[in-house]
Order: sequence, then C-alpha cells, then structure tokens
Amino acid sequence: MEELINVIRSAVASDANNEQKAAGAQACRTILAALDTEPGNPMKLPGTPSPSPGGRLSIDQVLDLAIARLTTIANERAAMPVPPPAQHGLRVPVQQAQLRLGAERGAKATSATKAPTTTRKP
Repeated sequence: MEELINVIRSAVASDANNEQKAAGAQACRTILAALDTEPGNPMKLPGTPSPSPGGRLSIDQVLDLAIARLTTIANERAAMPVPPPAQHGLRVPVQQAQLRLGAERGAKATSATKAPTTTRKP
C-alpha cells in the first residue's frame, strides 16, 4: 500500500510527466478497488480481465466434460442415415489396368533398346 501512495505522491508533484500521472491514476484506481471490495471476495482491478470459469475446474473435470461432449457428437453422427454409395464416377476395371501396365513396361523395355527413328534438325 505504501508503494501505491508513493506513486500517487510523485504523480501530483509539480514536475510530474505524463507517465507518472498515468501511474498515479492507476494507483488511485487500485486503492479505490481495494476499499470497495467486501472481505472474503476477490479484488477486481480496473482494466484487468475477469477470471475465466475454466480456471476453477480441475483437469479431471475438464476431461469429463470433453468426453461427454464428444460422446454426444459421436452418437448424433451414428444416428444419421448412411447415404447409398454413388452410382456414378470413375470406374476402372482392375484386370485391364494391369494388362496395360504390363504392356507399357514391355514398350519401355523395347524402346530403350531400339535406336531413335527421328533425327533432329539443327
């Protein structure tokens, strides 16, 4: 408390700059908040965010809440009807694709052994 009073004293001095005046005003607000707070209640300083309600929960409680929420979401998704598989789209027969792949490999092997038939013009 003594530090706050010293800050206020330096703020009301005739040669105080703007920073000292701002610090003095904040010290006044802090003292006012301390005087207005009822015994047993936490002191709320002006300009500070209020404590979050999650700060009072233990980690076990947070995990229980998360599990409960995720269970609800999973149950809702399980209850949704499953759409039928799409009847359109790309259909590639597996046997033909394997035959083409074998033909391409054979073509690459033979083209590597043959001399090129085209010539470049300078």
